[in-house]
Parts: sequence; structure tokens; C-alpha cells
Amino acid sequence: MEANGHNEYSVNETYSSTHKHDVIVLRQRGIKDPRFHLSPPLRHDTPIKLTYGAKVNGSDIIGKNFTDNITDSTGRNVRLQEVTLAQYVANSPRVATPIYPQDANMIVSFLDINLPVPGEDADFDAGPAVEIFEAGTGMGALTLHLARAIHGANPPVPEKVRQAICTAEYEKHSLPNRIVADDSALDFTEAPHALKLDDPETRAAYERHRDSRRAVLHTLDVNPTSSRTAHNLVRYFRRGMYLADVDFHVGTIRSYLSSQLALRDHAPFLSHVILDLPASQEHAGVCVDALLPGGKMAVFYPSITQVLDFVVWAEESGQPIKLDRVVELSTSTSNGDVQFRDGLGGRHWDVKTVGIRKTAAKGVVCRPKVGGLVIGGGFLAVFSRLPRVEKGEGGTGDEDGAEEKGVNEVEERPDEDAAAKI
Repeated sequence: MEANGHNEYSVNETYSSTHKHDVIVLRQRGIKDPRFHLSPPLRHDTPIKLTYGAKVNGSDIIGKNFTDNITDSTGRNVRLQEVTLAQYVANSPRVATPIYPQDANMIVSFLDINLPVPGEDADFDAGPAVEIFEAGTGMGALTLHLARAIHGANPPVPEKVRQAICTAEYEKHSLPNRIVADDSALDFTEAPHALKLDDPETRAAYERHRDSRRAVLHTLDVNPTSSRTAHNLVRYFRRGMYLADVDFHVGTIRSYLSSQLALRDHAPFLSHVILDLPASQEHAGVCVDALLPGGKMAVFYPSITQVLDFVVWAEESGQPIKLDRVVELSTSTSNGDVQFRDGLGGRHWDVKTVGIRKTAAKGVVCRPKVGGLVIGGGFLAVFSRLPRVEKGEGGTGDEDGAEEKGVNEVEERPDEDAAAKI
């Protein structure tokens, strides 16, 4: 309802309220600058420690609106803020160096994921689900960004199921107790992060939802500790909003993809592949086999020489992929709000008005911020899977086509040495 051209509802009424198991930002009033804290999942009986020896209770927060203010145990004002994905990733506990949001956003954009919502495209709904494979789950930062990109293609998760997967305990003995290798991978074929859903109706609804998904992200890591940390990271963002879009695996690339290809008569099934692990070329062959024609393979490395090793491997082994681009991911400072990282990139500036004591006038500050944590960087190589050419059609299998010369088209220059060609 509007009166005199203005909305009669207050600003707070347009914001969602906080719920049990939410993770939010607590902006605590400080001596000079505010102090920011990423809360644990909210529970009524859980105290949350802040700066200056203060704390607040979850019961003081649950049910409040975002932008509401509460008071901590020392009397300081604390404002409630909804956490962004970037803030959540950059400030969560980690067991591995994350792919920061600025780089994760770029990787997702290169994959160009555009999926229709259920019911929007009959052909898409009738076809096989889109499956994306990420190797090197790490802390789960890129996993969250990829899950967000495919989320809209899946039907909504029933509220009862979403609440259950946020609160359920993990099944005992479901997680491997050591780093998984090829020779032991078959011993760990069950879901590593299986949840105890005791209510049969809820479990059945969860399984029905999984069977109805139109897009799935498979993320794999050999380290069970990293995988569990990543599962929790996804699980507690917006109360499990993206958890049902992701299947977590603990194992090796070869063991997982080889078994999946065997189940599918060795037909490719992956729309995209993302590799973030050392010596990716040692594991990429089976990924190429599983990648659909036209699918993208994105390979992330800290060093350009590692990218070169991968390109040389792909060319010398005759892999049916074409190099689209190699880009350097820029570094940046991580400041978003004062003293609270977000990792979204860009060069941050300090722009503000200040009081001048002697003249009691107002001045301005406009300068680049310094002293922030430098984040990001590395190199990303993006390849495209070439189409298959059936025998009898002018080829003997996977070929580049008449105009393609391989992974990296090299012009013959007899006057230059091999290093210059590369």
C-alpha cells in the first residue's frame, strides 16, 4: 500500500528476520571503528563471544529483523546484518587456502552456466540432468559459488527437509579416517557426510528431491577432513540453501569417474570440469573421457609454469580438448567493511568527510586504502571438449576438425627454437 507516493511499510518490514541456524554478521560498536563478527549457527542456548570480553546469546537474536540493534553483555550496541556469500567465505574457518570470491566469480562466469527453472523448458526437463564435476573441494568456497549458479534449475527443497538437513547429526563411521588413495578408494563408496534423518517421511521427501534434481554439482577431495569442513560450510550458509544441489565425494578422481563411466557404458556425462589440485595433468585424462563435447574444463594453478605443463601434457598425449584462454587472476585487498573481509576484489578507497578541529569546518578524504590483506591471484586455463567424430565420417574418434590443430595451435616457424614457439 502506498500513500503520497511512499511505501507505508517500514524498512525493517521489508527485510527477512533471523532464524534458528542462521549465520549472520554482528556489527559491534567499537572504540574507534566497529568490530565485525561472523556468528556460528544461531541456537537459543548458545552464547556468542564478541570483542571487549562481551557476548550475546542466540535467544537475543533469533526472531529479530536484519538491521535491528541489540545490546551485548557490556552495554555496547550490536547491529544484526545478513551475511553475503563473499563475507561468509572470506571469514569462515578453513583447512585449506580458499579460492576467494573474486576468483570464484570469474571461474563461474567462464563456464557460462545458464539453466532454466523447472517447467520453463520442456526439452531441458525431459533430458538428463546437468552434472558438473569439481576436483579439489578444499574449504568449499568455489563449491558454494558453483552451487549458487545451478540452484535455480532444481525444484525447491521442502521446508521440512531443509530444516532437517541443518539440524541432523552425521551418521557415524561414514567418513574415511585417512587420505584416500586409488588402491583404497573402493572401500569408501558410501556418502561420506550421510545425515541421520530419523523421520521416514522426511527421509523419503529428501530422496524424492534428490531424484528430481535437474542439475548436480559433484565435488571430490581425497582429504576427508577438508571435505567435512566444506560440507559444513555449504550446510550452514542460509540454512542449507544450496546443500541439496551438491553431492560430496571422498576419493580419487580415477576411482570415482572410472566407476561412473562404467555404469554409463563409458558415455560422457559431465557438462563441465573444474580442477584445483597439484599436477592436474596426472588425473585429467579420465576427466576428458567423461566430459561432454562442448563442455568446459577449467584448470586453476598458482603458477603459469604449471599451466604450461598441463598444456604440454594435453598436446603430447593427444587429448581432444582445445585451449580457449589462459588468464591471470588479479590480486586485490580484501577489505569490504572496515576490518571485515569479503574478497570481492577491486582496489578499495577511503572516501569520507572529516572534521577539522582548528576551523570547525568539514574536510574530505579521498585516497586508496593501504595495509589490507592481499588476496587472490593465480592462473586459470579454460579448455573446450572437442566433438566426437565417428569412424567412417572422415575420422577415427575424437578429432579437432578441419580447422583445429590441437590443444594449442602452433604455427611452424623454422627460424625459432622450441621455447620461442611455446
